[in-house]
Amino acid sequence: MRRWLWVAPFTLAFAPTFAWLLGRWTDSIFRNGHGIFVPFLMAYLAMDQLKQDRDPQPHASAAGFAFLGASFVLLALDAAIKTELLSAFALVLALPGLSLLLFGGERTRAIALPLAIGLFMLPIPAGAISKLYLVLREITAVVVTALVPLFGVAISRDGTLLAIPGHRVEVADNCSGFATLYAAVLTAIILAHLTHSPRRRAAVLLAAIPLALVCNFLRVTALVLLVYVFGDQILETEVHPGSGLVLFVLVIGALLWLAGRDALRANPGNARPPLSGRYTAALFGLSTLALLPVLVHSYLRIHPDDCAHPDVLVPRQSAGTFSPDREEELRRNFDLHQWREGRVASANGAPELQFAVIRSYDPKELYYRGTRRIWKDVEPGSDSLEWIDSDGERLPVVRSAVSDQVHRQESVVIGSILVYEGQPVANGWLAQLRSAPRQALLGSRPMTLFAARTEVPASQADAARRRVDDWLTRSWRDYRAICAK
Repeated sequence: MRRWLWVAPFTLAFAPTFAWLLGRWTDSIFRNGHGIFVPFLMAYLAMDQLKQDRDPQPHASAAGFAFLGASFVLLALDAAIKTELLSAFALVLALPGLSLLLFGGERTRAIALPLAIGLFMLPIPAGAISKLYLVLREITAVVVTALVPLFGVAISRDGTLLAIPGHRVEVADNCSGFATLYAAVLTAIILAHLTHSPRRRAAVLLAAIPLALVCNFLRVTALVLLVYVFGDQILETEVHPGSGLVLFVLVIGALLWLAGRDALRANPGNARPPLSGRYTAALFGLSTLALLPVLVHSYLRIHPDDCAHPDVLVPRQSAGTFSPDREEELRRNFDLHQWREGRVASANGAPELQFAVIRSYDPKELYYRGTRRIWKDVEPGSDSLEWIDSDGERLPVVRSAVSDQVHRQESVVIGSILVYEGQPVANGWLAQLRSAPRQALLGSRPMTLFAARTEVPASQADAARRRVDDWLTRSWRDYRAICAK
């Protein structure tokens, strides 16, 4: 029993991370749906390899502490930062550490591939591959524009927007084919490892990417033709995600055929290498330490407020201000602590402003596309940083743009500032990273977002920008006066 005591704190430390991963895997077939299969594939491949081990002696390598140490540091930092992706990477990094401590170096090298494919469990942030998404979308749109006329349907293209008689279809991120491409690469790596034929190994590896792309071209072509026959509403049915599943099955089936039957045959042997108990006491101690920041942030949810009068800064909204659906959306999007929104009437020729003030204990929801979560027409990736003068200091203002700005008759001006731990911040992620060691055991602090927006004729854009900047400057002054302790 003493050998397995470490399992309890280790499992509790990573349980919130695994729950987050499970949510991402089951969120959409177009994202990281294959991730849910990766733990089972890792376990199968590792056991298939280890059952050939004939050495009856347990082995252990202290090198595992290097992996576990780095893993637990990332876990502690992410408990405060809440990127979730860092803690997910920490989980993957912990696995070779456990293997070294329990199985030793030689056996860990034997299962290096199963451990390495754990990286495929991780969702890739859309922002990190937005350019790849765009390239895949444009390639898909070009190919579909060439294929659809073969079926007697006229089509024209404007970027990734396809126009057919009576309908317009956008080749969005979900139709880029990236999810299938990602899954196909993973499958090809596994099958290349399992097959014993060099030719089949090369065929599987070389075919994975073009096969995924071609199948996605055919899928999007079929969807466009279905829209032509049945109308846009067909995309709101199960046909849309169902076509993604069919695409996935076709690609995986083709790769299995290329790999051949030998790739599906299990290795001979039934050995069960013994686990080492040499380092289990140290493993229990480290796992318990790793659990502490997770306990503070995920289980106890200790959230002190660094503002002296938060209810003055963001007065509580009266009952019924938001519909139940809107309140649920706000809480889901922002891990909501406080929220206020409203309008500032036009005066002395200054345009009317829309504004929002949000305080959240999940800062990434504010600094990562925060204005887009308030106003849905904000263009992803359009934010830029500008410094303005405010009472002798420089205030970092984030400028956002709307997605259809060029087609609007009016100019849209959007500005926002972030305040964290009593100071305006230019980069929310770096601010969180710097504060993470302090907050790891003391609890999270809320980040505050002040955002304002106005729409005016293009000739008044400069005046509108000054109006937004004045509101942001006043908001920062109010924050300092209200929150100072």
